[in-house]
Amino acid sequence: MKRLLYILLILLIPAPMYSQMLFSENLTMNIDSTKTIQGTISPVLDFKTEKENVLTLKNTANLNLLIGRNRVINLINKLEFSTYGKKVTVSGGHVHTEYRYLLDHAFEIYPYAESQWAESRGMAYKISTGLQSRYRLINSKHCLIFAAAGLFFEYEKWENPSPTPLTSKYVDSRRVKSHLSLSFKHRLGESWELTTTAIHQATPDSYFKKARFGGAIDLKYRITPTIGIRGSYRLIYDTHPIVPIRKNYTTIDTGLDISF
Repeated sequence: MKRLLYILLILLIPAPMYSQMLFSENLTMNIDSTKTIQGTISPVLDFKTEKENVLTLKNTANLNLLIGRNRVINLINKLEFSTYGKKVTVSGGHVHTEYRYLLDHAFEIYPYAESQWAESRGMAYKISTGLQSRYRLINSKHCLIFAAAGLFFEYEKWENPSPTPLTSKYVDSRRVKSHLSLSFKHRLGESWELTTTAIHQATPDSYFKKARFGGAIDLKYRITPTIGIRGSYRLIYDTHPIVPIRKNYTTIDTGLDISF
């Protein structure tokens, strides 16, 4: 177990994590009915001395606001803020918000909306909104398995990697898609927590031919009840991207988790 902790500490140098999926299922928190506001923040500060001083601040926030006993507003936000000398730029980020309505102890529905920008693969920005549902198939002290299903509208604007005088610099897409996912969360003792998710997204008329698949793995080690280290792996395979780019996309990200 100590060897795994050393590996996570070595990986604390962050890598960019922008993609067509936010894998919000991996960030869904268990609701503590004794707290009105609960959540986590993951700050990362990076400073370099190159031709100019380079300062990068990354912060991921995951907040839950409990309303009564059966309604929750969930906000997931990531912002990357960079300076190069005296020049200030915003490198990228995303915002995801959902209104969780708990119909009973095992089933909930949630309308959601999200936006992403400054996509490293060439996506200028993306906006999506829809209605989804979660059902907890297994819910024990150490193991949680839940499935999610729903429909959403997605608008994407991509930069054309090979524009010509006869083509536009940007290509956009407007589609209604289905979302299916299966998530598994397991507590390994008192300190370790493993979360995995598999996702399938597609339009109703091309369920498998032009589908988008995704997989996510999060491994968290709790140093204290409020401070932990999280390592994340993301894989996306888009069978039919709207611009000529690689179909697969992989990211690895690590950082601190501060809970409250």
